[in-house]
Amino acid sequence: MAYSAAPDSGAWTLLIATTVVTVCCSELQNMEPEFLNPMQNVTVALGREATLVCSVKNIGEHKVGWLKAEDQTILSLHERVVTENRRIDIDVDNNTYWKLKIRQLQRSDKGCYMCQINTQEMKNQIGCVDVKVPPDIKDDETISDITVMEGANATLVCKAKGNPVPKITWKREEEKRIILKKKLKEISYEKVHGEPLFLVNVRRSQMGHYLCIASNDVPPAVSKRITLNIQFAPEITVPNQVVNASRDTTGRLECTVESFPFAQTYWEDSKGNSITTSENTYKLEEIKTSHYKVTMYLEILKLEYSDFQKNYTCLAKNSLGTANGFLRLHEIIKPTTTTTTTSTTTTTTTTPKPTTVSTTTRMITRPPVIPSSPTNRKNSKVHEGDRKYGGKSVDTTGRRMNGVEKFDEIETQSSSHRASRGSSRARRSTVSQSVGIAAELVLLAAVTAGWSTGCAVDAVVGLVSLALAACPPLFLLAWRDGDVPQ
Repeated sequence: MAYSAAPDSGAWTLLIATTVVTVCCSELQNMEPEFLNPMQNVTVALGREATLVCSVKNIGEHKVGWLKAEDQTILSLHERVVTENRRIDIDVDNNTYWKLKIRQLQRSDKGCYMCQINTQEMKNQIGCVDVKVPPDIKDDETISDITVMEGANATLVCKAKGNPVPKITWKREEEKRIILKKKLKEISYEKVHGEPLFLVNVRRSQMGHYLCIASNDVPPAVSKRITLNIQFAPEITVPNQVVNASRDTTGRLECTVESFPFAQTYWEDSKGNSITTSENTYKLEEIKTSHYKVTMYLEILKLEYSDFQKNYTCLAKNSLGTANGFLRLHEIIKPTTTTTTTSTTTTTTTTPKPTTVSTTTRMITRPPVIPSSPTNRKNSKVHEGDRKYGGKSVDTTGRRMNGVEKFDEIETQSSSHRASRGSSRARRSTVSQSVGIAAELVLLAAVTAGWSTGCAVDAVVGLVSLALAACPPLFLLAWRDGDVPQ
């Protein structure tokens, strides 16, 4: 019997290892590439960089390529870029992560891209790039100006593009408010959202510039100005129809004109003559205060009398009508300043000083009287009576002189308390007093002469005349003091 020799253990180990390697390599060759994860879409703002990532395992000898899904344009083959777009690049990480990079993203880059593996049965994934585009006004679809008649309706249209789709907001310039009518009510808004903007039964106050503002999540927002014009015939308002002024000054007349289209404005006088700017006579000025309002001024220089006799007319005219306003000047007479010199007359009442009358009495020594017949005795009584009367005359003169002094004192007091009665009464009193005193002195001298010559008849006549002469001053003194009987 014959026996074969058994192989040793080392040979068996080598045989097993070779068999395992052959089987593993055969399995590896039979395994195809697969995608690890679905590709994620990206959204990137315009001008930035967008990156799409394609994850592949078991790539082996297979190739990865990028295409634009929309038109199947090949962008790259494995690690080589084949497109002429220099903004596209390929980046591979560990032979697993295949990245498509698009720099300086443009609107045209928006769309979907395909990651493809060249297996026997083609495998691919699609990822999309969304480009955020800031808003932009479509000028060809947006009105710039709109003109309607007052009382009509107006529609403001504004179109914009962008990604995301822009939102439209309306505002007015100069911080004015937008007026909308809802259910027969007028409501004012600072801003209104939405497009278009409807304005119903428009008024002149709604005339002006409106802003169409387009915005989305991508800055910056954009806007466009739309002008709303509202046509109406001229209207004139005169703040002051009568203007007060003085001669040799400047008169300023004012009219406010509202119109659209803007009216032609001018001034006329009462004769219908047109007033133009003149260096020495007239000055014209106009100031625009709003989209439809103008204030016109007429200055009349160095006003004269004839300027106050005229009427002035401000006129405005456009294609829809004519309007006018009437004004006139009212003269203010300046008060005349007169320099008055006041002359003060001071009346001085001079009270005559008491006059002292010196009376010289001559002493006549008579012989002793011898008793005589009754007739002589009777005559003697007459002589005694004459002497007695003469004494009384002297006393009366004395009393008259005292009366003059008293009259002087009263006159002095009256002058101090009654100066307002004038100087005429004082002069009258002084003249009367002086005349009375002079008469008394003359008559007194006559009486004295009569006594000295011994003529009784002359003495008696002198005393009577003296009494009569003294009456007027005493009567005047009593009348001034209110003692004259009524």
